[in-house]
Amino acid sequence: MKLQHLAIIFVIIMLPISIVITSYIQAQIDTISLQTLYSSQLQTATYDAIKSFQLNTINNKYSTVSDSKIRDIEASISTFYNSLGTELGASGYNREALEQFIPAIVYTLYDGYYIYGEYYNDTIQDYQHGLRPYIYYSCRYVNDNSDFVVNYTLDNTITIYGTVKGEYVTKSGALIKLDSIKNIVSDTWSYTDNVGNVHTNDIFISVEYDGITIGKEILKEQLMTVDNPTSPEIYEYTMYNNKKIYKDNVRDENNNIRYFWNHQNEKQIITDPETLGFVNKMTEGGHLYSNSAAQYYAEAYYFSDWVNENLDNINQTHAVNSNGEKITDFAIDTETDKIFDLEEDKNNPLISSSTFNQNRISVIRKSIESNLSAAIANFGWMSTYEYEFVMPKFTEEDWDRLVNNISVATFMQGLPIGAKYFNNYCIITNDKNKEVVTNDSIYVITDDNQVHLSTCKEMIDNNKKVKEAYRNTDFERQTMVITENDERYFYPHVNDKCYSCMVSIAETYDIDELIAGRIMKYNNDEDIYEEDDSKDITSLRKMYLTALARERYDLYKTNAYFGIN
Repeated sequence: MKLQHLAIIFVIIMLPISIVITSYIQAQIDTISLQTLYSSQLQTATYDAIKSFQLNTINNKYSTVSDSKIRDIEASISTFYNSLGTELGASGYNREALEQFIPAIVYTLYDGYYIYGEYYNDTIQDYQHGLRPYIYYSCRYVNDNSDFVVNYTLDNTITIYGTVKGEYVTKSGALIKLDSIKNIVSDTWSYTDNVGNVHTNDIFISVEYDGITIGKEILKEQLMTVDNPTSPEIYEYTMYNNKKIYKDNVRDENNNIRYFWNHQNEKQIITDPETLGFVNKMTEGGHLYSNSAAQYYAEAYYFSDWVNENLDNINQTHAVNSNGEKITDFAIDTETDKIFDLEEDKNNPLISSSTFNQNRISVIRKSIESNLSAAIANFGWMSTYEYEFVMPKFTEEDWDRLVNNISVATFMQGLPIGAKYFNNYCIITNDKNKEVVTNDSIYVITDDNQVHLSTCKEMIDNNKKVKEAYRNTDFERQTMVITENDERYFYPHVNDKCYSCMVSIAETYDIDELIAGRIMKYNNDEDIYEEDDSKDITSLRKMYLTALARERYDLYKTNAYFGIN
């Protein structure tokens, strides 16, 4: 056969193959491009959702109240769909169309979480999209004559209800390592009500926590009201019944100190005897003091003492599901280590590696995983698309974000992208919120008027003096609405941000080290970490532990209806 004939045959055979391969490769390139584009758009929409939730809660004084919180979440979900719809607008997807590919949106909050998705509404007897009932981070424990449920939170506060040693109890409080608390000093304050009856109340003035005396402190912040809408003023404040009480800078006509609440940006002068009785007790030398930190440690001690006495033998093997069957598939296996033995050296609830925290994380993770898997599977069962909707496998980093702070997790599955279907998720954390005070939520102010993360290396290495400490949300911009078209802005605390820690987050020490009272350094010669004696963190640690306790005590807790006993 002539060479020309072979060449013709080769072209006849290879040309179609080449065309097919080229077409296939181009299809794969288009698919990958679409997948990358959709992943970016999903991330953008999720970020917009969490940002919306953050802004709404920071500027909403009632954001921790259930109905208000639901409105904030629903507004955040609308932001997500609007953002995603805008990003995918060229593809013709509106919210109704997108909901067919969004099996779930999860909002992890302080003591539980919401799952948004499609569910069956018994009232209208049809399926609809909306928020499912709130799910608590709970675990049931059964041992001998005890059968109780523990509701965990994103910090060291728990709620217990059920039968404990044969007696039905409902108790709530923060857990603390027992031997860290000493020298609790208490006092009383009283007031006379409008009919002449005298009421006396107990109050804690100071507590020694792990060698540090936690006492009364003066708190200050800037506030703008309609009385002076042009510039904010600095006021001293304290907390009572989950409300901030401010000491006015102007005295009354009798030269007496006035106190007020900030009600809808207006000064509401306090006149009720109970509140005045409290603030008069907390006023000394013309200054208004807060005792929330001492109150926190003292109440935590008494609650922890009860927990340690009654639950000290409870471990992971006593955990059961709703059917009474033992749970054996926790993410972290602590075996027979006692969860609530608060005299155990390795079980300091403020430290992330403690037995308590390992179990707290395992319970939260187990709850989210099981309920989210069911929600996504049910969505697939109800869907008209021939696509298997399943929960993706999260990385450990994903779980760390979900179980330790307020987060939003979004899922998009089954969206056609060329030869494949799009399947991805996005988790973004909101580290500035009014829901929870994490160990990392405390910012400190140094003498040079800079604000730092509590573990800033530049601050610690240079032994900068710390003068104040507040939660991170107090450094965010606040909005005051004068009229519909007139909004004013102010900051409760105005400070320059430290570049080393606020921008380069890696330039920090471990927060557990600060809580434990030491800074570790690496010894190259011996290949070990050892305590760095050259770092003096005594003053910083006191300021940090005081602020952490104060902010957690002043935090509105949704499970507070059980009472702290």
